[in-house]
Amino acid sequence: MNIKQLETFYWIERLGSFSAAADKVFATQSTVSMRIHELEESLGVKLFDRTQRTAKLTSKGKELVPYVRQLIELTSEMQEILMPKAALSGLIRVGVIEVVALTWLPEFIKHLRVKFPLIRLELSVGLANELNQKMANGELDLIFTIGRAPSSVYEMESLGNVTFDWVIGPQLNNKKLTLEIFKDQPLIILNKNSFHFTFMQKWMRENKIHSKSIIECNSMTAIAILVKAGVGISLIPMSCYPDEFADGSLVIIKLEKEPQPIEACAVYIGNSPNPIAKAVAAVGTEVSKIFNDKKKNVNKKFGTSKIALTL
Repeated sequence: MNIKQLETFYWIERLGSFSAAADKVFATQSTVSMRIHELEESLGVKLFDRTQRTAKLTSKGKELVPYVRQLIELTSEMQEILMPKAALSGLIRVGVIEVVALTWLPEFIKHLRVKFPLIRLELSVGLANELNQKMANGELDLIFTIGRAPSSVYEMESLGNVTFDWVIGPQLNNKKLTLEIFKDQPLIILNKNSFHFTFMQKWMRENKIHSKSIIECNSMTAIAILVKAGVGISLIPMSCYPDEFADGSLVIIKLEKEPQPIEACAVYIGNSPNPIAKAVAAVGTEVSKIFNDKKKNVNKKFGTSKIALTL
């Protein structure tokens, strides 16, 4: 019995399949199967029911789970305490939402290279629901996302709040604006399965506002371009496009009841045998705090119209 075998067992139990665990531990599926076979041989029991299509634990396998989790947690804690931080090495697969990519991601990478020069970074930019799914599948080690952690097995650290504003292009700002703009203009969203649309829909429902037309798009930057061109309206974080708001090419509709800020967070699997994710998440929280402190000093440039909602 060795730590690699136990770590492999840990990830199969966590991720639910041999193939997902193989990706997580950077091994072939045959290697993963061999490790589990050797572990079963050393313990003298069967840990998985091979007749099932999924990695279903036997009764003995279930008994082993709490012991392995405790061992992995202690191993991770030992590495975190004893290993010099700069000596951390290996690959970290980080997923980020576009809001992060457009704001403090460059500074995050700079800080990461200084603190952990031996860590290799693999980035993936996507929608929050896509990143959550990749995390669940074992394809990502850490995500910088929006909203709450998708499961209790994950650790979550706050990255501060993201403020979304209803935004129009300068062409629409020249007109007399009323609440009818939400009916008259297409609503541009990331997609109907996104956190962006769910958040937008909730706000509109609470304020009894309806939209006749929806345009789906998978890029926040593309949405900003469409809004600037007068194609429609959307919810956009001002922090992503400070220059456009400063020069008036994007204009905020100031409302009596504005959408509430949403918490961004760093999410990674708790009690992981790899201490890298926690260390890299800490860099993210540090850099996001610096960015958020600077953001407080930026003033919004509002359009000439103020729409008061009747609730």
